[in-house]
Amino acid sequence: MTQPEAMAGGGQYNEHSTAQLSAAARALPLLRSAAAVVPPTSGGSLTVADYGCSEGRNSLAPMRAAIEEMRRVHSTDAPISVVHTDLPTNDFSSLFATVADDPGTYAGPAVYTSAVGRSFYRQILPPRSVSLGWSSIALHWLSAAAGPLDGMWYTDGTQSQRERWARRAGDDWARFLDARGRELLTSGRLVIVVGSADAAGNSGAETVMTTLKRVADDMTGTGRLPTTSLTPIPAWYRTAAEWHAPFPHAAFTLDHFEEVVLGDPIAEQNVEGDRGQYARDVAEAIRVSFGPSLLAAIPHEDRAAIEHELFTERLTDAINQDTTVGFDWRLAIMMLSRRDAVGE
Repeated sequence: MTQPEAMAGGGQYNEHSTAQLSAAARALPLLRSAAAVVPPTSGGSLTVADYGCSEGRNSLAPMRAAIEEMRRVHSTDAPISVVHTDLPTNDFSSLFATVADDPGTYAGPAVYTSAVGRSFYRQILPPRSVSLGWSSIALHWLSAAAGPLDGMWYTDGTQSQRERWARRAGDDWARFLDARGRELLTSGRLVIVVGSADAAGNSGAETVMTTLKRVADDMTGTGRLPTTSLTPIPAWYRTAAEWHAPFPHAAFTLDHFEEVVLGDPIAEQNVEGDRGQYARDVAEAIRVSFGPSLLAAIPHEDRAAIEHELFTERLTDAINQDTTVGFDWRLAIMMLSRRDAVGE
């Protein structure tokens, strides 16, 4: 089945992921509280794992906050390792350049940056090596598409299709927790902020995704897109019940869970109320996040032109023309504690 593609590289995701940055900020107080109590390894070092880093700009403030708290509690020269993880196809060159050069970097004395290109649905780091885990706006991605879908967005599916995708989402969430349970130190913490769904299963992006499907269908009708060229986006936004389903869990206690209505950060950032600029910003946000997976089956030599027409031209124009199209995102924010490993 189709696996998710990495986010758009070359600095594009860094530039057009301001909504994700707003989401991460909502969980920083919880991350600070977790960082203040996590244990070091027996050698006195601390490791922070960033699960789903993309190009890194949105990881800078969280890693900086975690390091500040660790420095406050532990020795100021204690070694701190920051390990960023993402898919093997991620643009790690942009990640390392961002950590090195961005004015908001967390880099400093006795802070060591590394990265691993591997899916977080598998164990990534050695057993009992991680003090603090962080994952921001990443767990809506599935390990792979769960099967055919009547459309491109998970809410487009038939009842039987959605049930199959829901099972994959449940299995992936359990696999993520099991893998982190092997990696975290006893009493370590895992802080997660992720897009969530309302009780009906809607993410808050449905008007945008419906508009995207309509303009893609128009391109298909005019021969600009082959009929079977678009790949269903392998994402699932879980409800509160789905997030709670694995608990009680053998490795973790769920210490904190809250749902936050994020709304539309892109609209909030558009202080002048310029609908045209808003439309461009939304289309670019969708392009850099979901475009690589949606267009994965299109030959590389054709992809750039189709991507430009689909997102930069047609989706932008459609959003500009219809003021009912926009986001109403919601978040799930969680903190988990690694249980005592005795008896495992």
